[in-house]
Amino acid sequence: MSYPLSLHSLVIEDDERAKEAYHGIFDSIAQDCPNLPFAPAPPSFAFSYKEALALLDSSRIFHVVILDLRLPENPRMPANEGVELGMSLLARCVERDRFPIPALLVISAHIGSTEQTRMQDTLRQGFHYGRAFVKENYSLLETEIRQACNEAFRYCSIGVHIRDAGMEQYPSITPRDEDLLRRSAFQQSGAIGLDLTWWSAKSIGKINAGSSSTANPWTKVLMGRYLLKDGRGASRPKFFKLMDGADAGFVIESARQVEQKLSHIKLSSYINAKSTALVVTEKVGANDARPESLDSVFTKCNSHEVCQVASQIANQVEQLGDLLPESKPLSVLLWPAHDKNLLAAQWSRFGYQMQPRVSPDVDPIALYSELVASTERLRIHERSLVHGDLHISNVALDLEPNGPHAYIFDAGVVKRNVAGRDIAVLEVSTILHQRIDASGFVQICTVLYGAATRETDDPGAPSPNTFAGNIVEFIQALRRVAAAWNDLDVYALMVFDFALIQVGGLAFGSSGNKIVDPQSAAHFLAAVAGWYQRIRETGRGDVTTPEVPS
Repeated sequence: MSYPLSLHSLVIEDDERAKEAYHGIFDSIAQDCPNLPFAPAPPSFAFSYKEALALLDSSRIFHVVILDLRLPENPRMPANEGVELGMSLLARCVERDRFPIPALLVISAHIGSTEQTRMQDTLRQGFHYGRAFVKENYSLLETEIRQACNEAFRYCSIGVHIRDAGMEQYPSITPRDEDLLRRSAFQQSGAIGLDLTWWSAKSIGKINAGSSSTANPWTKVLMGRYLLKDGRGASRPKFFKLMDGADAGFVIESARQVEQKLSHIKLSSYINAKSTALVVTEKVGANDARPESLDSVFTKCNSHEVCQVASQIANQVEQLGDLLPESKPLSVLLWPAHDKNLLAAQWSRFGYQMQPRVSPDVDPIALYSELVASTERLRIHERSLVHGDLHISNVALDLEPNGPHAYIFDAGVVKRNVAGRDIAVLEVSTILHQRIDASGFVQICTVLYGAATRETDDPGAPSPNTFAGNIVEFIQALRRVAAAWNDLDVYALMVFDFALIQVGGLAFGSSGNKIVDPQSAAHFLAAVAGWYQRIRETGRGDVTTPEVPS
């Protein structure tokens, strides 16, 4: 989104006699910048609610909107007594995502009829510049309009440069996204622009098969710097996370909590514009170079360095919270939003090719049904604070001469949860969220999850290649740390649970998850189900006597 610098304004007013006065004000402002392309154009006018609504719903750009609150509903009708129509238009201005409005002035003799605190919050959060004041005299009016025009010029002067993503495919940056990026620059000292490149993008899609889509269906993460004025160069690198506005509250709170636990996490700024929110955090690590994603460690590092990275990640997870003993029913440890019918449909859709190769006693959906109906109680440890979203994209690495340094970031719901669940999520995403060739995938599953195929299959699986071997080393190193937190049966249950989540996500297509190959997800689920079943059957773990129902 790049607004033209010829400034366009909309005046929403109940009194047509004020038209000439407004023309005079904008003519006076235009005379201050003769022969320059960014002089204000003559303003547009709406003298009723319906006229204003038509203009706001159009594809016209408005840099400055001046809103009177008491309006007639239709043209050439007397104004309504209340301010409901004006407040409705204010809400429409806030929600104008296709053409965000940089500056808005509420100018009315009836501001006292509104909730003052609520209006001030709306103006502060919804626009780069928002002001409300009582209509008294036109000299004050001209001063306020001049200031709004100046702020609109400043807003348009913020440059947003987004680099090409090469062969990677990402969603577009919407006008609202760019609006928030621009507004974040004003929260930084001396920032005049942004230079950004893509880090990741995830389609939120639907939470489950019966729910409606979210207002903003994408979570987008970019990385880059603020450009500074007076030739001062650029800021330190930062991560820019754009997300559904409804999620912003808990994401901001999560960032604040993790900031207290991990020294490399620093919240720079945040803005919530209802449909979309932006959270900006410092780039993790000590140097200013673009970090590597976690998948690069498996191709660029040796086995010792891979284990070093796993240890660093696990240690940071440990720093988030204390271990707390607990006893809970096995069934409540599973994700509560699983949909059995949806899981069965996806297993039938993608798992049928696995049937000739899967041991007949391995049925992930039947196992899930058994677990969710179980009355068994487990003695476990919970962690007082977890990362909540530790998938492969939420780990960054600095590749230093003395070895790689890994940093976890972008936390999810950081509440109390099973110790090791973060590690289990990372294990699953490491295998399913990157491209692994078929032979390497089979080798990984064979080493990590044991025999999940019939005895008639070839038992002599070759040793993993370097890439697959590094993944195995990484996951085994993670498990060695997690083994001190909970017994293996609890950890394996967490892996199985997240594998189910991944297969359930196949219902929403490739845009609804990060799975590279749906068939591999089904293969993986079968392997993990067989692994967990064998752990339960051999009695690994600390299992208490089932509770007798009263």
